[in-house]
Amino acid sequence: MNRHDMSVLGCGVLMLLLSGCVASQGASPGSAEREVSVETKPAIIRYNARVHPVLADGGMVVSQNEQASEIGRSILARGGNAADAAVATGFALAVTLPRAGNLGGSGFSLTFDAQTRQSLALDYRSAGPAAFDADKYRNPEGLVDTKGFTFGPAANGVPGTVAGLYKLWQKQGSLPWAELVEPARRLAADGIVVSADLEFALAAGQTVFQRYPSSAAVYLKPDGKPYQLGDIWRQADLADSLELIASNGAETFYRGELASRIVDGLSAAGGLLTLADLAQYEAREREPLAMNYRNYQVLAQPPVSGGGLTLLQMLAVLERFDLADKPQGSARSLHLLAEIMKWGTANRRFGIGDPDYVDVATERFLAEDVVGAIVANIDLDKARAVETIEPFTRSLPTSRDTTHFSVVDRWGNAVATTYTLGYSFGSGFVVPGTGILLDNQLRNFSYNRPGHANRFAPGKRMVSTMTPTIVLNSEGRVELVTGTPGGSRIINVIFQLLVNVLDYEMNVADATHAPRIHQAWRWPELHVEEGVSADTIELLRALGHDVVTQATMGSAQSIRVREGLLRGSADPRRPGAAAKGVIIRHGEGSMVTP
Repeated sequence: MNRHDMSVLGCGVLMLLLSGCVASQGASPGSAEREVSVETKPAIIRYNARVHPVLADGGMVVSQNEQASEIGRSILARGGNAADAAVATGFALAVTLPRAGNLGGSGFSLTFDAQTRQSLALDYRSAGPAAFDADKYRNPEGLVDTKGFTFGPAANGVPGTVAGLYKLWQKQGSLPWAELVEPARRLAADGIVVSADLEFALAAGQTVFQRYPSSAAVYLKPDGKPYQLGDIWRQADLADSLELIASNGAETFYRGELASRIVDGLSAAGGLLTLADLAQYEAREREPLAMNYRNYQVLAQPPVSGGGLTLLQMLAVLERFDLADKPQGSARSLHLLAEIMKWGTANRRFGIGDPDYVDVATERFLAEDVVGAIVANIDLDKARAVETIEPFTRSLPTSRDTTHFSVVDRWGNAVATTYTLGYSFGSGFVVPGTGILLDNQLRNFSYNRPGHANRFAPGKRMVSTMTPTIVLNSEGRVELVTGTPGGSRIINVIFQLLVNVLDYEMNVADATHAPRIHQAWRWPELHVEEGVSADTIELLRALGHDVVTQATMGSAQSIRVREGLLRGSADPRRPGAAAKGVIIRHGEGSMVTP
């Protein structure tokens, strides 16, 4: 990794491929393009895509926040690798995107090492604290009511993010740890300018922050009102916590000074975490799931994430169908995807839990008889009623305020990270004196179904739909890195993105911008984003779908690698996302299509 041969030129398009066009001789005198000699008329620039990715060749970071992406890009620019940039981006998001970026939450990182051709799945999902007692929240009917532990100091699991990012650095980082945490510390200490998106989010969280003085002190002004567009927002306590982490690594968070501050602050407020809970926590290294799909290999996060396993099953089913006669975005294509989504959603509801506590029959999800049975039950001319797939049940809704970022460096190493606080701003509770907002992931266990694989136990990790994904090409190199927030919609968003890129050969920006659909299993409605044509919706209804237009789905942050170039696409569905790349000049005369 020789950083001295890097010539950083900034972001932008390297060169444009120009194509000339001359009007036919039959053009009328009043037409827009008249016949003109090529000697007197310059070439006309033509573009094949409606939406264009950001291009780079020396590294790329795509995240839900521009400042965080720029911090990651700056790490790549000074010679850091993908793991270094991912760590810096993850900590920066805790400052700039507090509704999802975090120190007090959890997540997953999927990595690929270009030199060894090895992949790694890091599991730093939240775990159940030993003192939690679900029986305290049973209603008169004997069912656990999660409303009792959705907000506040008793709603959180043992946080995993700091352990996960530190493990990522230990395994694959190249720059000093403190250098990767320092940009986030500086942002928290010096303050950030409140954007329109942050103003909106803070206003939405105001009623929850007001419940807890420690939260109000951080997220609201002294007069109790939210920060507004253009304000400078400083987080001094969070800066102090980040300084401790920069100096002492994850040790301070789980066994040192910061651990004591967290436990003392929680205990005074009625929280559950103990020093033993924190000391016993560790990020797990797991074997990624891998499956060949058409001419690619898809790498996905294994359980305790249910997202990767479900995604691979859906792709295995789709591979049995020919999409040649089903154009992208057509009713026939969307119908097939929706039918596959029903089965995928139904199947992930059973048998997935923390593999350290339960046996997960991973191989059964992709078994020939299971995939074949799903294929046989899909009617290309009629929507199947969801209640005929499995018994109609209800379970906990999931939060959509997770976040994802993707990183590829100049050597072809990649990191896909998805992490979360659960709800927007998680539990809403900031540990006094630390600036650390805690998640509310205890509600993501299963409480009312005896024997369920996701049933709560102390130290156990709750199931997640987070689905960081890496796709390799036929040569075993990174082709695509992606992921998204979106709760139960995560898997379906990634499914569609992969189909758009790999099957329909859309550029990654067009694939990201394309309207999305979501079909669950518990309810019959087929949700579609605005942008799906009225004619297509009517055709879907004619096939038996109960179509409902809804708000946007997900916020996929993706990088495609083609022809030696990184093509980044930040999802516009949530404001402020950005792709930031490092450019190293190619040999003279190289041309690329933007």
